[in-house]
Amino acid sequence: MDVPIILKLLLSLVCIIIINRVSRNLFLSLFIGAIVFSLWSGQGVVRTAQIIAERSVSASNISLLLIVAMVIVLSGQMAATGMIETMVLGIRSKLSSRNSLAVLPAVIGFLPMPGGALFSAPLLDVFDGTEGIDQQSKTKINYWFRHVWEYAWPLYPGVILACDIAGLDLWVFMTASLFPVVLSVILGYLFLLRPVPKDHHVKDASHSISILPFIPIITVTAVYAAVQIFLPGISSSNRYLPMLFGLATAILTLQRISPLNVSDWKQLIISKKLFISMLIIFMVQIYGAFIEADLNGVPIAQIMTDEMRELGIPMLPLIIIIPFVSGLTMGVSVGFVGASLPVVTALLGMDPSFSYLLAHVVFAYTCGFMGTLLSPLHVCLIVTCGYYKTQLYAALAAIAAPAAIMIAAGYLYSRILLVLL
Repeated sequence: MDVPIILKLLLSLVCIIIINRVSRNLFLSLFIGAIVFSLWSGQGVVRTAQIIAERSVSASNISLLLIVAMVIVLSGQMAATGMIETMVLGIRSKLSSRNSLAVLPAVIGFLPMPGGALFSAPLLDVFDGTEGIDQQSKTKINYWFRHVWEYAWPLYPGVILACDIAGLDLWVFMTASLFPVVLSVILGYLFLLRPVPKDHHVKDASHSISILPFIPIITVTAVYAAVQIFLPGISSSNRYLPMLFGLATAILTLQRISPLNVSDWKQLIISKKLFISMLIIFMVQIYGAFIEADLNGVPIAQIMTDEMRELGIPMLPLIIIIPFVSGLTMGVSVGFVGASLPVVTALLGMDPSFSYLLAHVVFAYTCGFMGTLLSPLHVCLIVTCGYYKTQLYAALAAIAAPAAIMIAAGYLYSRILLVLL
């Protein structure tokens, strides 16, 4: 009896998860999982190589790789120029202790730095000894609020990759994902921040909140929006060009405001972090290409849709479980997006309606990201607990309830999107 294509795809996902758990190498696990699926589905060695070659030289793949590289460079540039430190000092000097606990990691969260929670963790040490703000409180608040933007912020590779896999414009996904962002802030306040006393303030007249550190972030957003509105032909030819223009403008603007020398730029551009991130994104694209390919003239997505109907498998549990488990076992957003979103979009069938696609992709992303936040492999969780010398299980227990509410509310929100759109 032939194994259904959908089962082969799910088993390739399991393969990715197991290899990643053992090797701690996301690129290797994605590579093996992708090749296993391609060969097992019947593509053959020659056809597999052809698919890899075609996707490697495609304009969309090259553009996506450039975006990821430029995002990482901009993050490092802001750190190297001291912009992030200036931003944080201004905020910390004006807000109450409780509000600062949330705002400081949230500000750092605008930049997609791997392990960025370690960058924001020391900033909360100013509150040592303050009533109600112990190490455990700082751990869970720093970890949660560091990630409140990651559902929608276009500088995160996971968001960019999700839009690419689903074929959605960034601004569309961002707009639809504002609800998870707002809900995340609300739940973080209710479950994590509210128990902290609010009647303590940090005053420092030597610092003020300046617009200067926010200029790179504002520039990216403004240029992206301007190109979309006034030059729609550019985005229609390549959906990544507006973001590329925005990132390039932000990098040049920051260099003009606070120039780095040649040695600094070498460290930013020739870095292991940049190289590894590019490899992972590239491999995710290849994995997606195998799912999008035809098999004997029939799209694999269509084959899987037909198999689901024949087997009577409900789609909703798969859309929840596959991204969540991927996030839980990989601990990185780009990993769960690359491993599970191609499966989710394939389950939606060929040419799903705009509302159907958007509602389910936003919901699947929320489920996957909750798995990522609850993952004991998440780098931000590990470094935060390590810095504050707190236990992983205590931090995970603290965010379990808001994470569950996020998934439940995400489902209801997806139903509302279907009705409204």
